[in-house]
Amino acid sequence: MPPRSLAVLGFTASTFLLAFWAFGRVEPHYYYTVAVRSMSESWHAFFYGAFDPAGTISVDKVPGALWLQALSVRVFGFHSWAVLLPQALAAAATVPVLYSAVRLWIGTRAGLIAGAVFALTPITVVLARVNIPDTFLVLCMVCAALATSKAIKDGRWPQLLIAAVWVGAGFQMKMTQAFLVLPALGIAYLVAAPGGFSGRLGRTAVAGALALALSSVWLVAVALTPAVNRPYADGSTHNSVWEMALLYNGFGRFSHGTAATDQVSSFLADFGGAAGPFRLFNSEVGAQVSWLLPLALVALALGLVARKDFPRERAGLLLWGTWLVTHTVLFSAAPGIHPYYTAAMTPAIAALAAYAFHINTWVGLVATGAWAVVLCIREDLVWLGIVVAVGVVVALVARLPAVAVAAVLVGPGVFTSMASGKTFDGLSSLNPVAGQGSALSGAGMAAMHGMPPDMPFPPGMGDMNMVTPNAGVLRYVKQHHSQERYVFAVPTANTAAPYLRAGYSVLPMGGFTGAAAVPSIVELQELVRSGQLRHVLIGGFHGGMGGGVSIERQEWVAKNCAPVPPVEYQGASGPSGPPGHPELLFDCRPGGAR
Repeated sequence: MPPRSLAVLGFTASTFLLAFWAFGRVEPHYYYTVAVRSMSESWHAFFYGAFDPAGTISVDKVPGALWLQALSVRVFGFHSWAVLLPQALAAAATVPVLYSAVRLWIGTRAGLIAGAVFALTPITVVLARVNIPDTFLVLCMVCAALATSKAIKDGRWPQLLIAAVWVGAGFQMKMTQAFLVLPALGIAYLVAAPGGFSGRLGRTAVAGALALALSSVWLVAVALTPAVNRPYADGSTHNSVWEMALLYNGFGRFSHGTAATDQVSSFLADFGGAAGPFRLFNSEVGAQVSWLLPLALVALALGLVARKDFPRERAGLLLWGTWLVTHTVLFSAAPGIHPYYTAAMTPAIAALAAYAFHINTWVGLVATGAWAVVLCIREDLVWLGIVVAVGVVVALVARLPAVAVAAVLVGPGVFTSMASGKTFDGLSSLNPVAGQGSALSGAGMAAMHGMPPDMPFPPGMGDMNMVTPNAGVLRYVKQHHSQERYVFAVPTANTAAPYLRAGYSVLPMGGFTGAAAVPSIVELQELVRSGQLRHVLIGGFHGGMGGGVSIERQEWVAKNCAPVPPVEYQGASGPSGPPGHPELLFDCRPGGAR
């Protein structure tokens, strides 16, 4: 096996090991994991992305990434490691694809450097350790970049169509975020591909149309399915997958929309720090992704402005440069972002960092070395900052490119290695970060749950019964459950998660935000009348979610059902829930005494 193949294999294996060796320290994402279990038990639930086994409501995303996790569970059984395995494999698979794309552009050495940078970027590994869809998105985007690079290199028309297929696959993983790579692919092909401009423009238009068509396949299939034959589309207030994909998970993140979109936006507002040009360098995001960002930006500027070889190199500069600039602008301007969103930038940073060493930009080395020292000091790793500084100085004085590469990689490499063993519980998996960053924003959690901003949410309030069920409530409803379809109903999917994961049939009213109109008052009445539902839980940590729709449901329950004496289900520590908002259990059995 050639040395370069051994190196690629080594980087690939290292990425997998960094992402997976400590799987026992990771509690998978509480919400997605419940859906994966449901989807693994029924092909109907699998296709529609049902959150609960009864198929009442779907997850609030297009379920492409969860399909892969559910298949893993079908093969290996419902274990945490089986849920986490596909992400580690996807991150590892990205390395040889990225290597191939950069090698095609500027050679083997640069391809190897790009693979190493990607593998040793903290957010790459941290994200791949939990079951969040973005790792699959990144793989699809890099595959699209490789296919486009091949189409540009030799003018092969089918390769551009393959790139469109990968963009369509990326949409199934993370919806409209996959489209952020389209400007990079389109501009690079239009400017640098062989042939006349009109031909290039026509082929680009066809590929773009194919990408959009393939992105819409699942949405169209669900939209054409009668509502009675599929789960309610969570993330929407009108049972619309289009609303879920394009508004709730798309444009609604930037403007006011429905109760569901506003609630998620208020939650995200406190993540990622203040919007602005320096967000990617702040204390929340900087250590996750920006170690080599200065080097990539300097290399891009030099390549576009000062390089005589630009005509030969312009395809890659336009592709990776547009990719980086598009994501940088969007993530800097968005009202709120999870830091792990920036994983989508890492392939572009890696490719342009490799280009920096291709053109031997010592200015970029100084800039990124200085920034790495700042990040090390921020994370209380002063010794590591000293190592980086010494390495950069030696590389500059001795003009040793190999030492320069090692100097800029040692900081993120050590930081990533440390993060590969970090413990993530069921809630910190919501927002996985490396180092000392805070996984959850208290104010954001309070806003989403309709509580005052000073409410002491986790860790002060435990896991809010999103990971651990309320033992007293569960004991009571099990004792009084007979033939009903649901053991009981709860205010949101968040409340339902621990019970569903344990294998109980629970009705997740309102979905993730509580704002979904399922069940409606009429449907709730029918469930009670037909004997499919007896007990309903309201209030608690999630009772304030969902706005008017949720309030109407809870008012109906309080008016038409008999309250169960709290002593029957509350433990010795008293009521479960934030101060002044206890969980209250009601018995809705027809004819039951009030």
